[in-house]
Amino acid sequence: MPPPLTDKPIAIASDHRGVALKARLSAWLVANGYGVNDCGTDSAAERVDAMDYALRLVDEIRAGRTDFALGICGSGQMMAITANRFPFMRATLLHTAAASAPARQHGDANMLVLGADTTEPAAAEHILAAFLATPALGDRYAERRERLAKLDVSQPPT
Repeated sequence: MPPPLTDKPIAIASDHRGVALKARLSAWLVANGYGVNDCGTDSAAERVDAMDYALRLVDEIRAGRTDFALGICGSGQMMAITANRFPFMRATLLHTAAASAPARQHGDANMLVLGADTTEPAAAEHILAAFLATPALGDRYAERRERLAKLDVSQPPT
């Protein structure tokens, strides 16, 4: 098994629909040498808003407590849309392990998002493993990341 991609714990959060998958992936992370910072929610019984938990993950990365976050909601869409409102976030909603490589290599994604309703648990483990096993490429891809961080999302493109 390769060494972990980061020494910091992986921040993980879900809405009510992702609780079971979050528990499984948290256990997978621990079994594979990663620390886990569980940012909620803990119950599938009460409906919660995925946006609130995506913002918790954004705060973990902003504060430097983690390098990578894992967000899970029903479709994955709300977690990804919310996180990508922030210029330092590069959230990617993935459905296959093969898509992990370009997301990490080319986009230096720092947040993996999964749909609890659309991703089988075993597939989610493979996607997570591929995501964490793939380093970001430098050169023009690092330049692209810097350009993304400087975009002014408050104004329409000219």
